[in-house]
Amino acid sequence: MLTDKDFFLQSLVSNLYYLWTLREYSARIEVSLPPIYKDLINKSNELARRAEVLNKRVAEFAYNGLPQNVVESGIVITPYTLELELLTEKLFGIDIDTTITEKEKQIIVGDVNPTAAQIKEMENINDEALILVNDFIEYANDLYEKIENQEVFAFYYNTINLYLIEEAKLYVSSLNRLKEKATINPSYVIDNQYFGTMGMQAIATFIRGEIDPYFKDVFDEANNFVIEYRNILEEYENMVMTPTNQKNMTINSLELAERLKSFVERCIERLLKKEIYFISAPITKDNELTAINFFIFNLKEVVLESQKNF
Repeated sequence: MLTDKDFFLQSLVSNLYYLWTLREYSARIEVSLPPIYKDLINKSNELARRAEVLNKRVAEFAYNGLPQNVVESGIVITPYTLELELLTEKLFGIDIDTTITEKEKQIIVGDVNPTAAQIKEMENINDEALILVNDFIEYANDLYEKIENQEVFAFYYNTINLYLIEEAKLYVSSLNRLKEKATINPSYVIDNQYFGTMGMQAIATFIRGEIDPYFKDVFDEANNFVIEYRNILEEYENMVMTPTNQKNMTINSLELAERLKSFVERCIERLLKKEIYFISAPITKDNELTAINFFIFNLKEVVLESQKNF
């Protein structure tokens, strides 16, 4: 069973990442729907606002300081978050609360020692977050079916909705574990690492599909990552799970994720310099980079630690 401090810190980290992710997912859907779908656009905006409100409450706990590994991980914001938010606002005419980003840029390194009242508040936030993420999953499922049945058109691949749903389900899994105050066991680690690897492959696939084909170097590099992740997923499916095999797989996954991170950072820098063009909102690239950072964070701080229990 988790200690109060571990419960609070793990809730803090999970909510800071996933609530911002839900907010960016919702914004992505909002800017990708033609104006005729007012109800869907309004629903996307409502979900984004709810995520912002909850994120503000969680962030208040972070301003007094977070562990160094969290601050340096890039799972809260990245060096590009604010600039990509402002560019998305400019290009799509939506309102993003950038004051949260500006404040989160000032988060310092510090210890986390929650009071009883703060622990209770975090429990309440987790309960509200669970309602929000389930509402998001229901909405994304409905949107996927409408696009599949040609009832709605969106300016992105419908497969992206499936990716968003799977990522949201990982949040549900995290919140349910925290609700029970259960420690992380090897089975939980393996499942999250496998589905996280699928997420990394999805990111490479989306970049390959969203880049203007004129920029063949970006397309080719993204395609190489798709192939590498396909191979590593096949290894997972055929591997006999032992502590040694899991450790080796973790090391390989970490090395590949670090290279993917470097690639996405270069894409963002070239995008901001107006050197390349994607058919997706700029905020999506920040979301992808944050997802990679979160995967790397878990590989380093959760998976490696949990392997001691095998």
